[in-house]
Amino acid sequence: MKLTLTLIIDKIDPSIQKKSGEIMDRKDRPIYSMVRVRQMTGLTDRQIRYYEEAELIKPRRTRGKQRIFSPSEVERLREIKILLENGLNISMVKEELEFKEHKPLDLPHIDPAITLPGIERGLRSIYPVSNRAQLVNMVVKRRREKERETEK
Repeated sequence: MKLTLTLIIDKIDPSIQKKSGEIMDRKDRPIYSMVRVRQMTGLTDRQIRYYEEAELIKPRRTRGKQRIFSPSEVERLREIKILLENGLNISMVKEELEFKEHKPLDLPHIDPAITLPGIERGLRSIYPVSNRAQLVNMVVKRRREKERETEK
């Protein structure tokens, strides 16, 4: 059985397409239907719609109002799934994604053998990470503290 991918670019509502003089980047070009995105991410339709309602993703629509996703949105959905699996809630995921969009990731070196403030014991090992959610929360908190210090 041979699978074929049909591009449906011309079916996108012209009111949301980029101006004709602009070239749309491949990663931003909507080419995937909801069914294909569901297969690629392992998420349900309901989860994908919920993430859209929470404004974590903004898929374009066809003239028939069907959602159509770009490769960058599929990657964002995968990232959302991983963050949620690691213990973050929706509001924390939204903050993390917004932060990544606006600032490049510039993390200080963290020595896993030391104990950081607010953490009962130091990180003993990164691999395997059994406390990944705690690590993500710690890194986000340290980034915000560093930002506040530089603003002063």
